[in-house]
Amino acid sequence: MTETQWAQQAQAFIAEHWPDPQQLPQPSSYHLASLRWYAALAECGWSVPHWPLAQGGQRWPKQQLYQWQMLCQQAQTPPLNTLAMSVVAPLLMSHGSAQQQAYWLAEIADFAAHWALALLEPVNAKTALPTRLQQGDNGLVLVGEKRAMADGLLASTELARDALWPSRLLCLALDSTDTWTACALGADSPGLSMAPVANARGRWFHVEFDSVAVADADILPLRGDGLLAALADPAAGQDTILPSASSHGIAQQLKLLREDLLVVPHEDSADLLQQLSAAEVALQGLQALEIRAMAPRSAQLPEPLPMSVLQLKAQALQEQIGTLQLASFGYYALPQAAGLSGHNEGPIDPRGHAARDTALQTSEALAALAASGYGWDPRDLLARHWLGLGSRTNRHEG
Repeated sequence: MTETQWAQQAQAFIAEHWPDPQQLPQPSSYHLASLRWYAALAECGWSVPHWPLAQGGQRWPKQQLYQWQMLCQQAQTPPLNTLAMSVVAPLLMSHGSAQQQAYWLAEIADFAAHWALALLEPVNAKTALPTRLQQGDNGLVLVGEKRAMADGLLASTELARDALWPSRLLCLALDSTDTWTACALGADSPGLSMAPVANARGRWFHVEFDSVAVADADILPLRGDGLLAALADPAAGQDTILPSASSHGIAQQLKLLREDLLVVPHEDSADLLQQLSAAEVALQGLQALEIRAMAPRSAQLPEPLPMSVLQLKAQALQEQIGTLQLASFGYYALPQAAGLSGHNEGPIDPRGHAARDTALQTSEALAALAASGYGWDPRDLLARHWLGLGSRTNRHEG
């Protein structure tokens, strides 16, 4: 099949399974359409085309993956790169047991469960003590509280709980030896309560663990510094994470911003337009990096470009756009990359048209969790990667 034929097939698939978002004005209609979209992806085998063949993937070339993401972003489909795809699956492929891989990876590939990451200790917890994995009367139990990050797939958390609600959590806790441990739990586990955070648009949940039973099969074999490094290392998962493609969403933001600046003049319009032009030049640099990241390995390009390079470039550009939007719209229309609150998140345009790259939202939120909760800074991690400092198994203190 030629590239043109594949592109036509992909466009036909999107047209068949995802309606124009303008036809989905109500949260419930968008919600149901999202459920159908994920079911169609799983049925045709296009849910994990970037995974290895042994894990049920199709090993599409990076250029094809990039084009697929762009087509989906242009159609404003629900995200392809969910937390389960981008964080949990690579962790399981590299460090999960054979039983965990066989069960959870198949579930993720079928979109049978969406995950939330319970990594952060909430600032308003009832106790200042971290979440603990400790010995109970009948085995290991989790005790404590977490602020969990979800995919933000819910158009409204007031809708009935269904397949888009987080049904599994990856929880980071300290065991009896003060070693970081990751536990995978069902959201319906006895003793586990999970409530959405107000105004967080389905992205943040407050979770309480009241002696939640944890089986040995629910605990990842990797622990301690190695676990933290696996979650934070920008070089990990290069071959199992869907390559980032964020330039389309940013280009749409800049386009809308230019339109508004030209239609609604400001006293600082000349200066704002000059800054906008600089952002548009920076966008071309991001697009060039994306092309570089998708390029096949060769003698001239023997090493893959770490995805964190794209993340940092996009993050810096979004900070520029946020400053411009504050001056022109009068409020922050983009989430702060270093913030943990969803309260300032809104549409990129006052008219309500959203064009955010959901994969980028995930990486931003993970960066915020890492930097604030555990002292991981993506810039420091990237510097260590390029300088070859440290090791994946002993890079962070618990």
